[in-house]
Amino acid sequence: MAQIRFRLCKFPWALSLKTAWLMGLFLLLQTPQGLLAQGIPRRWEAKQYKLPTGIGAPGRTAGGGTRGGGIRSDQTGNTSCPGVSGKPLALVPSDRFGATVAPYPTFFVYMPATSPQASPLEVEFELQNRGNQTIYQSTYKTSGKPGILTLSLPSQAGLPPLMIGQDYKWSFRIFCQPNERSQYTTVEGWVRRVELNATLNNQLKQASPQQQVELYAGAEIWQDALATLVQLRRNYPNDAAIAANWERLLSSAGLNNIAKESLVAIPTTAQDQVSSFQP
Repeated sequence: MAQIRFRLCKFPWALSLKTAWLMGLFLLLQTPQGLLAQGIPRRWEAKQYKLPTGIGAPGRTAGGGTRGGGIRSDQTGNTSCPGVSGKPLALVPSDRFGATVAPYPTFFVYMPATSPQASPLEVEFELQNRGNQTIYQSTYKTSGKPGILTLSLPSQAGLPPLMIGQDYKWSFRIFCQPNERSQYTTVEGWVRRVELNATLNNQLKQASPQQQVELYAGAEIWQDALATLVQLRRNYPNDAAIAANWERLLSSAGLNNIAKESLVAIPTTAQDQVSSFQP
């Protein structure tokens, strides 16, 4: 009889172990996959994307002129644009290519300081399709302050959303003298809109903004990882964990030299031009 009572006592214990194991497995499967990995990569490689022809990967994306009359960087890495204290820098990986899932993505550029004598200089952001046709263009005057600028495509200005699977070139120019567009320094990058698979889409819906950064980074979706993290920095400027992730993300793309730079707002006097060309 004692033996029977012992076996009856073991049964609930065994059942509880099985229940706990099943619950643990369920929770594991519900955890976003990117969070089970290492999140933000140590090095940004963009392995799963075939880069557009002609991009190349020659060094960083800083301070080179690309059109006739443009001013190029000298051998020290400084631009020859008078009145500008350094060189602009596109916040993109070293291959100049970033993926996005957003129909109207956001781009980021480090803007060097300009001297009081040179400010305000004219700055231009331009987006082109693969046929070198301008789709969107925006110009405004610099504030003279250094920092990281946020350049967003407008969703309510008649601009069609970026097409999935298409590549676009974007550029940022600083014109070296007021009312003079023949001399400038420029940086460029490429972006491709990709489609989210159902699994990652569901994971992103369940994740917090901090977790979304790691999910985007784990999937090597650069533009959205950076944009989400920039918004977190704006909302929580004193959060040490967010600051650490910011430095990790920029360092993974070789941008650690500007990780300490502040976020700078674009003047509200920007002039936008939307082309009739389809993306």
